[in-house]
Amino acid sequence: MRKIVSTLLIIVGMSIIAYPKASELYGNYQQQKLIDSWQASLSIVDQGDVDETDEEIDFFTFDYFQEEELLEEERKKQDEVKDKFLSAKEKAEKEKRAKEEYIKNNLDGIIKIDKIDLYQPILRGATKYNMSITVASMEHSGEIGSVGNYAIAGHRSRAYGRNFNRLDEVVEGDIIELLDGENTYQYEVFEKLYVYPEETWVLKGEDEQREVTLITCHPMKNPTHRLIIKGKIIE
Repeated sequence: MRKIVSTLLIIVGMSIIAYPKASELYGNYQQQKLIDSWQASLSIVDQGDVDETDEEIDFFTFDYFQEEELLEEERKKQDEVKDKFLSAKEKAEKEKRAKEEYIKNNLDGIIKIDKIDLYQPILRGATKYNMSITVASMEHSGEIGSVGNYAIAGHRSRAYGRNFNRLDEVVEGDIIELLDGENTYQYEVFEKLYVYPEETWVLKGEDEQREVTLITCHPMKNPTHRLIIKGKIIE
């Protein structure tokens, strides 16, 4: 019996000694997972600017009051072209409705920066698809208006004023507004910096601060850095 008790005491003692190290290893593992997730999202930002295409489709106007001598064969060709473009129009409208529904279901909020005439939806998750539509919040970052660092990533588009195209014009003291559907939160910019892609420390929060971090690639073409705009909530 004593032998069993002694063995148990040894096991318990070793567990107590090993616990801090195990806890440290687990914490490092969780932190690395978080960094890997950030890097995956930020790699999309580093792909640089995106080409904007006009979603509106130009359609031919068909004249169905042509002269009598128009050959029947030619009429059929005109009808085929008409059907083709009407089909394209219906497809475009269907895709537009689907995109609007997707945005509605994945909306995190709205970002507004009056200085650069920015007013855009924020989608949840900085995926390639989300960022092809608008700006997006980073996974595992904070929430709008809450304690933590709410991070938003966006491309810089060649279309003037789209996404984070004009973010470089923002300076310290400017105001960033975030709307969550119920409240509007104002953040004052306190820092503007340029960092290397591997510098994920900019996503970490500061104590009990309520912050927002805006992220895009820099320069617009052939980016080598990230442009970071950081703001603190105005109480």
